[in-house]
Amino acid sequence: MNVFRPFVTGLLLFGAAALLRAQSPAGPLALWYDAPAEKWTDALPLGNGRLGAMVFGGPARERLQLNEDTLYSGEPPADLRSIDIRKDLGHVVGLIKAGRNAEADTFITKNWLGRNQQCYQPLGDLAIDFADGAAPAENYRRWLDLDTATAGVSFRRGGIAHTREIFASHPDQVIVVRLRHDRPGTLSFRAALSSVHPTARAEAAARTAVLRGQAPGFVGRRALNVLEQAGEQSRYPELYDAKGQRLPTTVPYAGGGTGTVLYGDAVGGRGMRFEVRLTVRTDGKVTPDGDGLKIEGATEAVLLLAAGTSFNGYDKSPSREGVDPAERTVRDTTAALKHTLAELRARHLADYRELFRRVTLRLAGDPAKAALPTDRRIADFRASGDPDLAALCFQFGRYLMIAGSRAGTQPLNLQGLWNDQVIPPWASGYTVNINAQMNYWPAEVANLSDLHEPLFRLLREVAVTGAIAAKNMYGHRGWVLHHNTTIWRDAFPVDGHARAAFWNLAAGWFSSHLWERWLFTGDRTFLADEAYPLMKGAAEFYADWLVDAGNGELVTAVSTSPENAFIDSTGARAAVSQGATMDLAIIRELFTRTVEAAELLGRDPDLRAELRAKLAKLAPYRIGVRGQLQEWREDYKEAEPKHRHLSHLYALHPGNQIDPVATPELFRAAARTLELRGDEATGWSMGWKINFWARMRDGDHAYAIVRNLFTLVGTSETNMRGGGLYRNMFDAHPPFQIDGNFGYTAGVAEMLLQSHAGAVHLLPALPSVWPEGEVAGLKARGGFTVDLSWRQGKLVRAIVKSALGGNLRLRTPAAVRVVRDGAPIAATAARGPNPNPFHRTVPAGAPVVAAGAALPDIRIPDTVTVDVPTFAGGTYEILPAN
Repeated sequence: MNVFRPFVTGLLLFGAAALLRAQSPAGPLALWYDAPAEKWTDALPLGNGRLGAMVFGGPARERLQLNEDTLYSGEPPADLRSIDIRKDLGHVVGLIKAGRNAEADTFITKNWLGRNQQCYQPLGDLAIDFADGAAPAENYRRWLDLDTATAGVSFRRGGIAHTREIFASHPDQVIVVRLRHDRPGTLSFRAALSSVHPTARAEAAARTAVLRGQAPGFVGRRALNVLEQAGEQSRYPELYDAKGQRLPTTVPYAGGGTGTVLYGDAVGGRGMRFEVRLTVRTDGKVTPDGDGLKIEGATEAVLLLAAGTSFNGYDKSPSREGVDPAERTVRDTTAALKHTLAELRARHLADYRELFRRVTLRLAGDPAKAALPTDRRIADFRASGDPDLAALCFQFGRYLMIAGSRAGTQPLNLQGLWNDQVIPPWASGYTVNINAQMNYWPAEVANLSDLHEPLFRLLREVAVTGAIAAKNMYGHRGWVLHHNTTIWRDAFPVDGHARAAFWNLAAGWFSSHLWERWLFTGDRTFLADEAYPLMKGAAEFYADWLVDAGNGELVTAVSTSPENAFIDSTGARAAVSQGATMDLAIIRELFTRTVEAAELLGRDPDLRAELRAKLAKLAPYRIGVRGQLQEWREDYKEAEPKHRHLSHLYALHPGNQIDPVATPELFRAAARTLELRGDEATGWSMGWKINFWARMRDGDHAYAIVRNLFTLVGTSETNMRGGGLYRNMFDAHPPFQIDGNFGYTAGVAEMLLQSHAGAVHLLPALPSVWPEGEVAGLKARGGFTVDLSWRQGKLVRAIVKSALGGNLRLRTPAAVRVVRDGAPIAATAARGPNPNPFHRTVPAGAPVVAAGAALPDIRIPDTVTVDVPTFAGGTYEILPAN
């Protein structure tokens, strides 16, 4: 017992102060509720980048649904050398040119697609059953405090105050649960671990319970007999033995009869092993109780949760080459026990707040609304507005990034870090035709650049598998990635339909994230060692993929616009064509930036010459008869005019090719495109539309999308359709997708600050309903950090800090003066291109405009643009001129 004495003593000494802090926060950075979670999307998320928990807050039973970021079904796939499109490419191109696009779709779907994608898995549950749980709870409240990354519960029962405090520590790699009663000796409960995986078994001894299990060796979104009837043996070799015989077909778990989940012997022993370790420290009595722990007569108890898997890299079998998960759980638990609760909490706060407190945002609203539960505020938002809630949701996106993405972890997937389903929506993997990218849109501008690292590591890894796919499938240089990947870094197309699965521009889009890191930070080492090699490989692939359209223009040989469809010349619905607009936008951007990077680094003159030559021949943008930017090379009739994807506007956002001054026709065509698509959409699509309208410098229209996003979803079976927010503020596609949260956060930042179009633009899209506010810590390209305050919709003061020096081209709604160290400095009217190399834009070229195209008239708010010389480390105050 002596070995635990310092921890227990520290726990008890800390109790009174902790109890004060554990009361429900009432400030602007708290989500709070007056009832426990009924559904998973009511529960509150915690995470340390690797471990995730959803906290339900039941008075009688507390439930923590747990995740570990590497726990996936399956194992590294075969490299699928059987997918080789070279022999069929001419046939498909011929179908496209003959106007038989739907036939091309069917052919690609049957012959060019690959494997069923494996799935991110739930880890397990911690259930805490309280001995006094039958009595009613009074004054109930549960909350998530974004400033401390702590979830809490408080209520009174039988005259006793119950409090819970839960946080996920990144420094100590454990989830900490503190339980306390204000009447000594009255806290009694049973804590047990379980898992949805039938392979899992729990056991308890002394003060520790351990859950061990194995994830599925195979998960199929289709029934097993469908896979077999489709002749899938070559795509799923893990389902067959060395003689080609089907392995045992026992299916312990089947997802609603439509999917296939195979464990253990059914798939030759494949599958990732996992372990969860629960340790209890308390002043009460602890007794092992079957598969759990029973605690009696306590005043306070602290539960430590550690978890690990056998994952040992994307290219290694976790069942045959994996690590022992027990090594991780024992190491993390042992290390955490060396600290008192006060120390664990202090270490957690210091780590978390260094990231979270980099940015603050206040949007002046009605303080009284903070007295309402968060779900009620979401429900009321559309009718009455709530600027404080809009600011809270902005910071919630930043919180989720800190909780779900840390150096050394896996990147945020489609559900971030949090998933409770064995067959989750879209495999809870990485959909890379916008969703994974959107997850990281706030990383640079919202001052969380270091949290971009997991995405960059994924790119380094998938470039290895992507080089195999580029060579074996296409016969091309470089690397390629299609529209989905997983922890196994799949690069070939997944199964499904050509409309979604045959899209090969992900490497190009991800290259923009590499370049944006360079533009925001000026990190030359990153550019040389990490970004440029990946950009070069992507550019090489697309240089090989371009073909002559028959008129000297270069287009992509076979193309889709992500997940959208048109009506072809035969009247059939189709998705496949040549040279879709998004393809050309990404390639134009990538080639331009790869040439610029190669010149800066003094590398690859032959490649530079090749890319310049192909850029000059790249097919231009086209404006259709309705005045819209065409999504496809032909002005096809859209199968779904209100489709959620707006891929053809990539050049407007996240790209920087479309601008009201440099490309007025394209800017007007983009506005018409947005008008035609409408404002209603799925949750993540609304996140993108906020960014689009911010780039259009139309703050009130951007806010109209914000207003639509604040639609409470999931409170009953009748309102599960249409995008919005769940009670816990998770984004609703529906179902839950986390990308919309990040799209919203990035969009609010774009409304307040832009730096993509050759200048640092203050308040470019401020809506009239946010007349007063302040933001501090936002980042702009060129190494600038910006603080802003405004009243009555006008700039009051800005502070710009320059980390890199160089020209600050400043764009403001009205004339300003600039002060440094108390003295005014010269600001000259801007002329010509910005000399600051971090503010170059990608030339869009002249569009082809259809005869009779009706472009809308757009009024852009007046601005004043000046140049201010800065030096590295300088601070500059921006004030109204009058």
